[in-house]
Amino acid sequence: MTEKVFCFKQFEIRQGDCAMKVGTDGVLLGAWASLPEEGNILDIGAGTGILSLMAAQRAPQARITGVEIDEKAAQQARQNVSNSHWCDRIKIVNSDFTVWAADTEQRYAAILSNPPYFEQSLLSPDEARTTARHTTSLNYDHIFDLSRHILHPQGTLSLVIPDMLYRHVNDIAMVYGWGASRYTQVRTTARKAPKRALCEWRRNYYAPCLNDTLTIHDAQGEYSQEYIALTGDFYLHF
Repeated sequence: MTEKVFCFKQFEIRQGDCAMKVGTDGVLLGAWASLPEEGNILDIGAGTGILSLMAAQRAPQARITGVEIDEKAAQQARQNVSNSHWCDRIKIVNSDFTVWAADTEQRYAAILSNPPYFEQSLLSPDEARTTARHTTSLNYDHIFDLSRHILHPQGTLSLVIPDMLYRHVNDIAMVYGWGASRYTQVRTTARKAPKRALCEWRRNYYAPCLNDTLTIHDAQGEYSQEYIALTGDFYLHF
């Protein structure tokens, strides 16, 4: 199966002189997350700007801030943004989120993050909880604790995480007053167990969580119709 080239309408994300290979996790989250029609959107751990650009494409009246701790990644994100149609609505900040969040006075209608994580194939419950709390540079405690102070009361926080960590991450969320509102388990094929989870939390949310599943590939190994329906606006070709 041919590798797809990620595209924002007529704009390709680039890394150096080559078209950038974009991970499925980021594509899924950027297409799936609840976004406001206008207002402010925050991308935590922006990397080279994928989620920020997807948010700008989906929410034409919104303003997006991407916070990235790595200087080279932040520079690349700025270049990608400057080459896009939405450069006037996206700001990339090179900073540690834990420092930046403590100082900002801005409030956001939606927060997105594809946080770094260290995944092992076999974990005991205690080890899984430890992994959920101790990601390499941006842990879930930081995200839930700091985001509650900069999110509007009716706003959403959306993450993509390993599905095996969902219960433990949700436990952390509840400690800081968050309730899960949407949870989509992602399978590569119908026969395989879910490997990723798309998750949305809201502050002081007590209604039932909406649960569903998404399968990326069909039985022939091609992208499924549900995956195409969700992400089709961001691919140059399927």
